[in-house]
Amino acid sequence: MAKSVEIKIPDDIEYRVMGNALGLLIASAGLLAGEMFRLRSFDYWLDDIVPLLLALWMGFRMFRNFISTMNAYQDSPSAASGRDRQIRETLKSEQAAVAQISAKTGYSPEQVVEEVAKRIEAQKAEALKKNKFNN
Repeated sequence: MAKSVEIKIPDDIEYRVMGNALGLLIASAGLLAGEMFRLRSFDYWLDDIVPLLLALWMGFRMFRNFISTMNAYQDSPSAASGRDRQIRETLKSEQAAVAQISAKTGYSPEQVVEEVAKRIEAQKAEALKKNKFNN
């Protein structure tokens, strides 16, 4: 027997990645507004310790959540496979319906001549009606 492994996926895992990305963006903005960037020297890193720590922490958390999200989606059945399965079932039912339709019977030469004669007579009658209205 194969042993099944159950992976628990938090409901808000995508939101965690997006939240950490936003936190990293805010921390990066703090670094851009800090002393190191303004004075163009790494000597002032102590003045920007808070944005540095926030950037490192948010970067680490975002990377960790991103990896866990990718692992969770890799192990879970994808929505595309569900759509593919539904398309295959639809195609099978359509093919079954097509297979049940009887083939059209061919027209005999007499039937073709009768239909053509009916159309010619109908066209003549329409032409006479138009001439009546025009004159």
